[in-house]
Amino acid sequence: MTLYQGELFPEWQGSLLVSALAGKEVRRVELKGNAAGEQESLFTELDQRFRDVRTGPDGAVYLLTDSPSGQLLRVAPAN
Repeated sequence: MTLYQGELFPEWQGSLLVSALAGKEVRRVELKGNAAGEQESLFTELDQRFRDVRTGPDGAVYLLTDSPSGQLLRVAPAN
């Protein structure tokens, strides 16, 4: 889980990104004070189980997949 504080995805600023093994998604949760607000499923098209999600110092989102041939994926907007 990570609290997104990067600049590459301004619409995610201040949202929690939560990895979900069983759901094969990363869930973006908007925070409203101390409560969860609207939620959005991300990266479901990859059909991967996500072990972890982190924000890098460059503002990109890094995803760790869960499989025998797991991958570390870097997500950033296309230029």
